[in-house]
Amino acid sequence: MASASKSSHAWLITLILAVLGLIGAQAVLYMSYLYTPVQITPGTLWVGEPDGGSPINLYESYRIFFIHLPSAYATALCCLLCLVGGVLWLLTKQDKWEALIVSASEVGLVTGAMVLLTGTLWADYAWGSGRIGSGWNWEPRLTTMLILWLAFAALLVLRQSMDTPRQRSVMTAVYGILLGPLYPLVSKAIEIGQTSHPRSFSDLLSAPEIATTKHIASVGVTLAFMALVALRFQTNRIGQQIQQERAA
Repeated sequence: MASASKSSHAWLITLILAVLGLIGAQAVLYMSYLYTPVQITPGTLWVGEPDGGSPINLYESYRIFFIHLPSAYATALCCLLCLVGGVLWLLTKQDKWEALIVSASEVGLVTGAMVLLTGTLWADYAWGSGRIGSGWNWEPRLTTMLILWLAFAALLVLRQSMDTPRQRSVMTAVYGILLGPLYPLVSKAIEIGQTSHPRSFSDLLSAPEIATTKHIASVGVTLAFMALVALRFQTNRIGQQIQQERAA
């Protein structure tokens, strides 16, 4: 009975997160197109061309950041969950922490892809030729983000190559811990020879409509992704229970 009660509470929390995330995501889509200014005042947020040329004004292309930034925040949270799950599994050997690592990696693979996709699409417009991929310039921020995305994929693939459940669990926990510091590396990469990615959004956020939308997006979209982590956690736990019953 206690186990069933815990399970029902977990599903309830997942449902609440999903509802809040969907409401937040819908609010962000509405506000980003109908509430924020049609055009940024010239000079509000500038970035330098990768070749050191004249500055580029973002104008309306900034709207993509209402998805780009929360996706980056969600990716950071997924890294943190992998780290926490890895440490707790090594301390307790409980299956639920392995399920947390796997769930966070699965969602991290999605959020990381969204960060790369939205960032690349914006770069194609901002300083590329307009063709897909023309804005990708292998700067440290871009390259480290790609490495992080590949690391999520590698965890999910490599754990399946382990011969025994024990080896799979150990590998998942250790790899999850190693994933943890990767996002801080991505964040700091902007200080290593970065020329195109904006260093600060403070000028952009000086417009109250943009600042409000950014804050709501940071919470709403991130909640939607965390609801996805919770949903995958529940399904992964069910998968673990099925495997244990088959092995019994």
